[in-house]
Amino acid sequence: MSPIEPPTTLIGRRPQLETLLAEARSAAEGSARTTLLCADAGIGKTRLLTAYLARTPLARSASGGCLEMGTEGIAYAPFTTILRRLVRDGGPGAAAGGELARLVPALGEAPGPTEESRARLFEAVLTFLEERSRPGGLAVVLEDLHWADTSTRDLLVFLLRNLDSAPLHLLVSVRTDDLHRTHPLRRLLPELQRLPGVSRMGLAPLDVDEVAAQAAALGHDTDPGLLHARSGGNPLFVESLLADPAPLDVALPEGPRELLLRSVEGLPGTTRAVLGTASAAGVRVEHALLTEVAAATGVTEAEMETALRPAVDARVLGTTDTGYVFRHSLLAEAVYADLLPGERVRIHRRYADALDRGVPGLSPGETAGRLARHAHAVHDHPRALVAAWRASGHAAATAAHPERLDLLERVLELWESVPDAAERLGLAHGEVLRLASRAAHVCGSPRRAIAHATIGLEATDPEARPDLVGELLMARGRALSDLGRLDALEDLRAAAGFLGHGHPRRAVLDAASATVLMRLGRDEEAERAARTALSSARREGDRVRELDALMTLANLLGEIEVPEEGTTGPRPSGEVGAAGRAGRGGGGEPVIAMLRRAVELARDTGRVRMELRARRNLAAHLDHELRPEEAYREAELGWERCVELGISRGQGIGCATAMASLLNSMGRLDEAEELLARLPRGRSRNDAYRLNLSALFHTFQGRWERAEEALTEFTRIMPRDVSSPMEYLNHHYARLYLSMYRGEPVEAARIAMEAHEDVGLLDPGRFPFHGLSVVGELILRLRLQGDPEGLSRARESTALLRSGLDHVHDRGRLSPLARLGRTVMEGLVEEDPARSLELLTEAAEVAEAGRNRGMLPQILFGAFHAALALGDRGRARSLLERHASHLGPGAGRVVDRDAELMRASLEAETSGKGAPAGLTSREVEVLVEVAKGSSNREIGRTLFISPKTVSVHVTNLMAKLGVDNRTAAAAKARELGLL
Repeated sequence: MSPIEPPTTLIGRRPQLETLLAEARSAAEGSARTTLLCADAGIGKTRLLTAYLARTPLARSASGGCLEMGTEGIAYAPFTTILRRLVRDGGPGAAAGGELARLVPALGEAPGPTEESRARLFEAVLTFLEERSRPGGLAVVLEDLHWADTSTRDLLVFLLRNLDSAPLHLLVSVRTDDLHRTHPLRRLLPELQRLPGVSRMGLAPLDVDEVAAQAAALGHDTDPGLLHARSGGNPLFVESLLADPAPLDVALPEGPRELLLRSVEGLPGTTRAVLGTASAAGVRVEHALLTEVAAATGVTEAEMETALRPAVDARVLGTTDTGYVFRHSLLAEAVYADLLPGERVRIHRRYADALDRGVPGLSPGETAGRLARHAHAVHDHPRALVAAWRASGHAAATAAHPERLDLLERVLELWESVPDAAERLGLAHGEVLRLASRAAHVCGSPRRAIAHATIGLEATDPEARPDLVGELLMARGRALSDLGRLDALEDLRAAAGFLGHGHPRRAVLDAASATVLMRLGRDEEAERAARTALSSARREGDRVRELDALMTLANLLGEIEVPEEGTTGPRPSGEVGAAGRAGRGGGGEPVIAMLRRAVELARDTGRVRMELRARRNLAAHLDHELRPEEAYREAELGWERCVELGISRGQGIGCATAMASLLNSMGRLDEAEELLARLPRGRSRNDAYRLNLSALFHTFQGRWERAEEALTEFTRIMPRDVSSPMEYLNHHYARLYLSMYRGEPVEAARIAMEAHEDVGLLDPGRFPFHGLSVVGELILRLRLQGDPEGLSRARESTALLRSGLDHVHDRGRLSPLARLGRTVMEGLVEEDPARSLELLTEAAEVAEAGRNRGMLPQILFGAFHAALALGDRGRARSLLERHASHLGPGAGRVVDRDAELMRASLEAETSGKGAPAGLTSREVEVLVEVAKGSSNREIGRTLFISPKTVSVHVTNLMAKLGVDNRTAAAAKARELGLL
């Protein structure tokens, strides 16, 4: 941020300043705030931020600006500046020797790069900022986001989604006139504005009175109307016009640049020359670097400082801790544009020479990135190529994957212009293309990965480099697989011809082939490929490849695969693996043994992401085997590992929500809610999964409004139009549960079919066991309520589910949990009470044996009504007592309510009252409350149903009783002996 203090008081921005200070006070109370300051160049963003920093109530502040050359290798530039300042002012704290050393070398040696480096770096920055925000609060200013590199934008988004209760105010400035149609911020800014705690502030031009006030503050008495007309109300242009000795009524310069240059034209010639040199570096330049460049023209350091003094005095330049900064980026652009072409070439070449020699204070990554830029500017292709290659290595070391890909593509762009490129870099053209393909794959750009691999294949002689051809084919095949292309197999099979069985990369290829075959549903071929890969890896002692093959084979045999950014199961019994591959499930002891071995291998080889994935898959398999305590422990070990590694707010959330889901499966809802409440809050996609599970728990406790709030927040974080159907699967189940337990089963049936249309909720490939019990329970409640329309809809859902079950059952083994789910559903929907009771009794025994206490109340509820329908009051009473044994904080208020309904039904049946006048049991309950004089809202609270549903019941019961008002209905209730 520019340290130049404006000579005037703040004009025309008092309301905006007060708003920013109010945001700071809100942050100080423990609610992180972010302000996006979006306006045109010269409108006063920096001046407003400077005034804010001078008055902020927060105890500490730090600022950093994005570099105009940010996409050329200097990733995270503003955050590096901010972190350095905070470390300098407050010491390293817990950051010493950790991930932050990737950005701040003064913190010690950075750990070696791993697949988790980027996630751990992001969490380290977040943790460090949270630490520095206490006590007293922290203001962080990030300027010129329009110039930000991709990694800076990604880190900013991560922070905005996870800064929650920290007393931190983040202010981000954006020059909106730089946002062309394809600029990445055009799409990103609206997404950021939707996040909680984020607001956008714009700055309009000054009006005539404000322009007059600015002129007066600068000591000028001039025609405000003319000044406003000439400047357009832009404060920077107002200052430049007033500093110009020419009268206001003379012709204006051709544009803003010429206007700004008026403040430079009166400076000494040596000063203008040094300013021109500085402008080639951008808005900011280090003193040491500028000294080296100036020395190439025979100017000593003392002479350079003497030349710069008039520019500082005229407020053209300001000073920073390490160098100089132009008053405004527009001024730097104007000075640079004023250079003659030959001057620019000579200056850039001097920068390149100085950077080649090395400049004190600049890290190797910064040096390589800047050297690449200056060498490219003067078409020094050999030097630009080598510098871009080195910078790509530093980008990899800082986990700046998008920048690494950009730099590798710069190397490829320059390759044809450097005849000895291969000798300079020590590797072939095809090797660089392979690396670029892999980098594109890591960045989630499969089409670019395919393009680079294809060019690499064209550029590589198969006879000279069969191994490279094989790897390029494998890279392209994996990228094609990500796009769902069938020709992925052709590439992988062709790769096998170049990478024989003894080749070190053959195990990788076999594992990749197995994964592709699995994705295409060719399970038998996939299993053969996975077993081949496993045997090859073990024969060669390659534990990394053994791990990959084991994971693929386990997923094939067990057909459960949780995604990397895990979710949770939505039913009371809560499956751990709520997204990913669906099918038979389980896999038994062989699969569990494979996954335990995979966890061990992943831990030994340092593959953290695979370790966590293996643990969560293991938890899912144990859950399907009805071993919930063991499943919980595996998920807990995954969470503890995330805490140990500092990635608890990323992948840790998946493990923690799995733990909460399993606690609920075991009938420990109170503990599950307590666990969720302890989790760090944020606004990431992982946090959306937590919100979805919270919505379910609120529903089980009868907290309808809070459940709605959680579901609304879920959709705010994960808008449907930018989220995949799989990510919304659990959301549909949560909505279904809420409607059903709120007493709106017809609406719940509609949601089930709507979800089926949206995400294939009831298809065999979309978890045929996932919603078995909830759909069965829905049909039972509709039958008890006597709603023919709802029953018709729900029976359609049942038919789809049964079809899916038959399809999967034909393919092989059903896991114990899947069999239990199927038995429960069949028992709940069965209209023959004797058969229903038989099925549900069997299910209760299995659930008890498997300690799946979360499902037992649901099973016993259905069994009770079956016994009652058979007229077996003794059996019904026994089931009611057994159901009551599950009441308490671990069950939820909905279970308590069901117990009351069951008790009332049994008493009515025992007394012989039954349900008079054709009323359903629910209508009888509503009628009793009507007779007491309760309003619909009061009845809803008493019976745990919505006022809208109460209204429907009141209308129906009055029609059955032949009355047309509530008073008459109350009288009828007394006649029927209900009071």
